[in-house]
Amino acid sequence: MRSVFELRRDPVTGWWSAIVTDRTFEHASFAVEAAPVEGTHCRHCDEDPASESDAADDATVRRVTLRNDAFHRIDSSKETAAQLSLSEVESSSGSWEILVAPRGHHERLADAPPRLALHLLRALRDTMRELGAEANPPDDPRYIQAVQSYGRQAGSRSQHLNLELYAIPQLPHWIADEIGGGARHQIKTRTCVWCGLAKAEEESGERLVLAEERFVVFAPAASRSAFELMIVPRTHSADFTTLDDDDLAATAATLQRTLGAFDALGDPPYNLFLHTAPAGERLDQTFHWHWELHPRLRVIAGLERATALAVNPAAPEFAAEVLRTHLHRAT
Repeated sequence: MRSVFELRRDPVTGWWSAIVTDRTFEHASFAVEAAPVEGTHCRHCDEDPASESDAADDATVRRVTLRNDAFHRIDSSKETAAQLSLSEVESSSGSWEILVAPRGHHERLADAPPRLALHLLRALRDTMRELGAEANPPDDPRYIQAVQSYGRQAGSRSQHLNLELYAIPQLPHWIADEIGGGARHQIKTRTCVWCGLAKAEEESGERLVLAEERFVVFAPAASRSAFELMIVPRTHSADFTTLDDDDLAATAATLQRTLGAFDALGDPPYNLFLHTAPAGERLDQTFHWHWELHPRLRVIAGLERATALAVNPAAPEFAAEVLRTHLHRAT
């Protein structure tokens, strides 16, 4: 009798995922359409200072600060914690910003003009550099998280094309586990685990979705969500902000093509996020920047809430085949 779940361990973080193996794949189960954000009025269009100008550049990206001192932190490990109520704040720092496309751009990132996609990534790199320069580790740790959310199910608050940036005054545990896993692998094998994964997935082809000159795109073997993808640059580098404009152009093209693969599922909601080295830290040997792409195709169920064990109802091998086949047909 075949087991319901196949437990797989992530080679970087050590986290476990339960891959459902006894269900027949039904396309309709994963054809979740991205729900539009309610409301017909777009404040980002209204607030575009160039919107009235005939000379406005259709690829100009605006940087909008939504909140300074966006994070309030209470350190419960300190002796004073017992004297703090939950409403009391130990410190406030960090920021929440968005990079906004020009007026009228409500399309998906996959469908944006290539020049605009490049300008979004260039603004992302430059803003991350500026925010990183303000950090002073270890006294002022700062992790700068870039996120793109599409569809109301993914937490999007606007139909307007944008990227969100969070300067977080601590190292998130996901990034910390990746950094630790990369360091352990480097000590053990003298190699980068992400370089090794990209090479192995390309050679195997079983979970490969896209192999381009500068990037390898694949479904991780221990994917934590259905149709999850990882986009890994072939050139080893820890820090996204070191990319030049040629690198950014290649990155934008690969991102757009990868997102276009999800048309195999219709128009699904998703979260796209960047993992890169923390501001001010040199992790040249042990970390490898990369994108992760998580479609939001279902509700998190009881087993996952109870155990923090990710349950993936679509085997990565099958997910890769579906997406890879769609890309081949589209070309």
